Amino acid sequence: MKNNKLNKIILLVVILSFVFTTVASAVVFTDISKHWAKGYIERVAEKGLVTGYDNKTFRPDNNVTVLESLVMMSRLYEIDDDLKDEIIEKYESVLNDMPNSKGYEWSFDYLAVDIELGVVSEKSINDMFAKKTVFNSATREEVAVLLTKAMMLEGELKKVFVLKFNDADKISEVAKQYVYMMYDKEIMQGDNKKNFNPSNKITRAEMATVMDKASDYIDRNNILPEFEENYVPTTVTEGIITKASVEKGQSFIYIKDNKEVESVAKINDETKIYINEKEKKFSDLKEDMLVKCKVDESGFATRIEADSTKKVVRGIVYYVAYSSPQSITIRDKDDDRIKYDVSPNADVYLDGKKIEMRKLSKNDEVTLLLDKDSVYQINSTSRIKDYEGVISSIDYSTYPIEVVIKTKEGVLKTFEFNSKVEITKNDKESSFDRVRVGDEVTVTTEYGEMIKINTVAKEAEKSGIIQEITLGSVNKIKITDKNGDAEQYTVSSNVVVTIGDKNASIRDLRVGYNVDINTSGDEVVTIDASEIQTGIYFAGKVIFVNTDDKLIMMQSVNSNGQSEFIPNLRVTNNTKIINMSGDTKRLKDLEEGQTILCTAIPQSGEYVALSIIIQ
Repeated sequence: MKNNKLNKIILLVVILSFVFTTVASAVVFTDISKHWAKGYIERVAEKGLVTGYDNKTFRPDNNVTVLESLVMMSRLYEIDDDLKDEIIEKYESVLNDMPNSKGYEWSFDYLAVDIELGVVSEKSINDMFAKKTVFNSATREEVAVLLTKAMMLEGELKKVFVLKFNDADKISEVAKQYVYMMYDKEIMQGDNKKNFNPSNKITRAEMATVMDKASDYIDRNNILPEFEENYVPTTVTEGIITKASVEKGQSFIYIKDNKEVESVAKINDETKIYINEKEKKFSDLKEDMLVKCKVDESGFATRIEADSTKKVVRGIVYYVAYSSPQSITIRDKDDDRIKYDVSPNADVYLDGKKIEMRKLSKNDEVTLLLDKDSVYQINSTSRIKDYEGVISSIDYSTYPIEVVIKTKEGVLKTFEFNSKVEITKNDKESSFDRVRVGDEVTVTTEYGEMIKINTVAKEAEKSGIIQEITLGSVNKIKITDKNGDAEQYTVSSNVVVTIGDKNASIRDLRVGYNVDINTSGDEVVTIDASEIQTGIYFAGKVIFVNTDDKLIMMQSVNSNGQSEFIPNLRVTNNTKIINMSGDTKRLKDLEEGQTILCTAIPQSGEYVALSIIIQ
C-alpha cells in the first residue's frame, strides 16, 4: 500500500469460508476438457477472477497481456459497491487522460482498484499506456512482481534469500525478491527442469493457476486491503433467513448460505430494512426469505434487502430426472412425495460446490429455491458427510458435549457429542477422554448430526530452552524457542525423558536445559535434553542486520587474532542489548560497521545471542 495512507481502517472483505457470495453461473468451457489446468480454470471462473469468450471457449494456451493480468488481480478482493464507486470516481480523471487508451475504457474501473491497492501507481500505469507496454504479453517475472503487490506481500520481501532455480541468473535484479516471494508462498513454481523461465510469456492457463493459488492464500491468511479513513467497513452476507428472533432484548437474523454455513447479524434502530424494495420493519422479516445483508465490523446489520417473492422448499431427494424436461421429486417433512420442475439453467450445489444435476443422490438433503413454479437453484447436503480439520475447543459444561473444529477451509463448525457417537483414534476403537484439543479430526455426520469422530494425534517436534517447570497433578513445561517466543506445554504422565544418553524423569530437568520435544495432540510425549551450555564470546564488526528475521551477520576476531565469519547470529526477545554506557538498545539500533561484543550459545545449527554490547 501507499506510504501516505497512514490512518486507515481495514476493509472487511467477503470471506468465502464464512459468508455467502453470489456465485456466477457455472461456466462450461468447450476447450479445456483434457487440459492440465481444467480444475484451476473452473475454480477461478466460478470465483469471478477470469472470464472466457463469447463462444464459450477459454483459450487456455493463449498469452495474457499485462492489462489482462491487472484486471484479473483487481478481482482478488470482494469490495463493497459503495466503496468501489468512490475508488472509481477518485481516479476517473487520471485514467480518462491516459494516452493510447481509446477502446480500453472498459478496463478503467479495474485499474482504479489496482491503483488504490498499490499494485500500480498512477504514473506507472500512464507510462504503460504511453509506451503501449500494457498491451504486451505479460512475462512470468512481471506477473510475480504485480501479484506480490496485489497480495499485500511487498512488506515481507527479504533482503537475504536463495533462488533455487537453475536459471536464477536470468531473473532481473529488481524482480528477484518478488519471484522468491511467489515461490516461497507456493504461488509460482518452476518447471520440471527446475527453471523459472522469467521471460516466458504467461498463458491464460498458467494465469488461472496462480490466481487460484493466490485467492486461496488470501482467504487462508485473512489478508485484507486497507482503504481510506472515511469508509465504514461492511461485509455482505447472502442466503436464506433461517430465523428472525429477539433474544435478551437484542434482535437477530440467522442467514444460511448455499454452503450451509450459518451467519448471525444483529439488528438495531439504524438498520435499514427493505422487503421487495419497500422499506419495512424487523417484525416483517420471516423465515425462508431470501436476503442480502450488509454487516459492519461490530456485527450490526446496516442494510437488509429481503425478497419474499421466491419460494423456499426443503426435503430429502427421492428421484431426479436430469434429462429434458428436468425435475426433482422430494420427500417433505410429512414424508409426502412432491415433484418440482427444474429450470434448464438452474444452479445446483452439493456441500457448497457447484455440480451437475445428475450428481445429486437419493437421500441427499435439499433446499429448493423456486421462482413461480420452477426451481432455479438447488442447495443440497450429502446425507453422510465428512468434515476434516483440527479440534479448536471442547465444552464439557454442556450436554450434549460441544466439539468445535476448524475445518481445512478455515470455517469453525460446532458438533454435539453424545453416547451414540462412534469414537476412533487413528482408525482404532477409542474413547472420548482420549480426544484432545489440537488433534486432527474427521467428523462424520448424517443430516448434520455427528455419528462418528476419528482423531489423529497431531504430532510435532519443537526445540528450545527450558524457561519454567511446573510439577503437580498436571506437569507443565515452558520452552523458549530460537525466536525468543515462549510456550507452555502439558506433559503426558507417560512422557519419556532422556538427558544426554541417559534415561531420566521430568524431575531431573532444570531451567536452562536445551530440549527437543515431541507432542501428540496438546501433550508432550518425549523430551530429549542436554545440560546448560557455556556461552561463546564473539567480538567484531556487524556486516549485515536483518530486522525482519532477527539475524545478524558479523566478522569476528578470535583469541588467536584470526578472522571468523558468523553468518547466523540470532537475536531473541530475551537478548540483552546495551551500549557502553549501559543504555538499553534494540536490534534496529544496530548498524553495519559497528563493533560489538556478543555472548551466544549454539542452538539448531546457529548461534543465539544472550547479550550484545555496542562499542
